[in-house]
Amino acid sequence: MTHKELTQRASKWLKRHSNNGKIPNCSTIASEITSNTVTGEIPDVLGWCYWTSILIEAKVSRSDFKRDFKKTFRQFADMGMGEFRYYICPKDLIKIEELPEDWGLLYCDEKGKIETVKVASRQKANLECERTILLSLIRRAKSSACA
Repeated sequence: MTHKELTQRASKWLKRHSNNGKIPNCSTIASEITSNTVTGEIPDVLGWCYWTSILIEAKVSRSDFKRDFKKTFRQFADMGMGEFRYYICPKDLIKIEELPEDWGLLYCDEKGKIETVKVASRQKANLECERTILLSLIRRAKSSACA
């Protein structure tokens, strides 16, 4: 499974899944959106519901997972986006004990079924960066509506 395929599956899943009691479904989703955020973070999937935000980072290799820890917004949790943060990966690529504090874990099997392995805990998020992405989505929607 490629990074793009995993990101697409996570985006669709976050919009409507059956585990809504533990992880809220999000009506607004941004996927791999580039915006001028202060930290330079480009979330794979960032979703919002009426009360919170959820980040999902897709990892298809161990080296990509390990590289993620070197990013400033991973070293300082309050600089990162998403009040709830998850890694999604092929089954068994990442182990629960390897996760950063408060992060959750999702596995995606070869058929595309997503399993919640660990539920994330809520943490402080960089709302300024999230707002920048939301405004970018609004601008894009507005300009495409005018075209």
